[in-house]
Amino acid sequence: MNVLFTAGTQFPFARMARVVEGVAERCPEWRLVFQAGPGASGSALPVGTSAHANVHVAPMFPQEEFEALFHAADLVVTHAGMGNLLLCLERAKPFFMLPRLASLREHRNEHQRDTAEAISERYGVPAFFEVEPLVEAILGAQSEAPPALELRDAIERERRVFAKRLNSLVESL
Repeated sequence: MNVLFTAGTQFPFARMARVVEGVAERCPEWRLVFQAGPGASGSALPVGTSAHANVHVAPMFPQEEFEALFHAADLVVTHAGMGNLLLCLERAKPFFMLPRLASLREHRNEHQRDTAEAISERYGVPAFFEVEPLVEAILGAQSEAPPALELRDAIERERRVFAKRLNSLVESL
């Protein structure tokens, strides 16, 4: 199983590093890639995974490399940043969300919590707020990944409906 973890670019994200550690410890045969974010150091990096040959950690990957890693991933575990969420939805990539929380000093406000809750409610994508439940979900994802293709189809339908409404509005002006 190939899992891509993305922490975003704003602040250190120690909880995501703990998720990577938990999965690496229990599934040493899996390939894990963690884009930890620029300036990630200390607790924002997984510890004890350097002995795990299948964990690759970098602050940021060049765009071409990130695209290849994203394409190869069986599952993406992402913060609740809109860029990654839309990428996963549009490309029908199964994913889980771990939103950064201002209450834990991972972001400036709780917009990622709000975004994750909205995406979860609208598309049924699981959002997690604690490390261990997310680790357990990742371990179970091999047998039951989120319904990515259905999500992509739903988004395409919504876009077509929106485009028709917008065109009607423009024509009526």
